[in-house]
Amino acid sequence: MQLFGGSEDAFVREISFVDPATQNVTITSINLSLSQFATCNEQIRYSPVSAYRTEFAQTAEIQARMAVWRSAANSLENWLVHRFEQNAQLGKTGFTEILRNLWEERHQVPSTSSQSS
Repeated sequence: MQLFGGSEDAFVREISFVDPATQNVTITSINLSLSQFATCNEQIRYSPVSAYRTEFAQTAEIQARMAVWRSAANSLENWLVHRFEQNAQLGKTGFTEILRNLWEERHQVPSTSSQSS
């Protein structure tokens, strides 16, 4: 992306909604970096399926804004799709680890302290 004046850093506007009644979490994001070349709108939803299972769903709408160079626009769109897939997997892995840690912490058996005689 440095070809377009970008860097390895990406700036994104992200909004998270938590519905305590349904325990659904919805995260929406839109790219700010390189928005003059492409728009990326993403929605992620975490929904409880059971007491021990959460469903993860992701959609992303990606569109290059370079109509003059269609082959370059297609390449940019393909690169962005791949990047979103990578980021979604990293996010899912991180969220799963957080949930696992919270679960273990909540269900941890309190240790009994030694009593002196």
